[in-house]
Amino acid sequence: MQNTFLLSKVLAINILWLFCGQANAQEGAWKLARETDGLKVYLRDAADSDIKEIKIETTLNASLDAVVSVLKDVPVYDEWIYKCLEARRLEASTNTSSLYYCKLDFPWPMSDRDFIAQSQLRQDPDSRTVYIDVKGLPNYKPAKKGIVRINDLSIHYELVPLSAERVQMTYRLHSDPGGSIPAWLVNLVVDNGPTNTVKGMRDKLKEAKYQNARLAFLK
Repeated sequence: MQNTFLLSKVLAINILWLFCGQANAQEGAWKLARETDGLKVYLRDAADSDIKEIKIETTLNASLDAVVSVLKDVPVYDEWIYKCLEARRLEASTNTSSLYYCKLDFPWPMSDRDFIAQSQLRQDPDSRTVYIDVKGLPNYKPAKKGIVRINDLSIHYELVPLSAERVQMTYRLHSDPGGSIPAWLVNLVVDNGPTNTVKGMRDKLKEAKYQNARLAFLK
């Protein structure tokens, strides 16, 4: 009887420890960092990293087809993604998936960075909301000499069509640039790249090829 009681007590302690550990691993609450040029920029503590996660909310003056077309057009990422030097597909893309490589310019004396990522797209058939998740695949190809491979990368897009020519976009990013850059320094400028990227995307959407885009796989 006593052994049964002790076993139950140990199990209860272990369950409590596990529960508390999971609670501590949860992300912090989003906090509005600033509003600029039609963008709401939020930051929060990440679950398993000292680098903060960023969220940007904005309304895009473009159709859902146009926004998805820009996001799927990997070879022109260097024209609107902040500090992107090179972007190319590593496999032929499908309607719902892309595998690609990006190289990013970092200021001297830091080494440039690169990443390999897989994107997956899905659409809610009722609301027509499009979700795109991008995950880093750092080991898909060997790292290049003199370039730091970004190992931790996660991007999420939520695209809600408000009308035929307006989309509400929520963009979330968590990325650790790696190397020897301290987390506190990264966090000082963590929203700079994403903010400029969203602004670049907004400008790219003005091009006729995207304004006139029609994607048969979208509802």
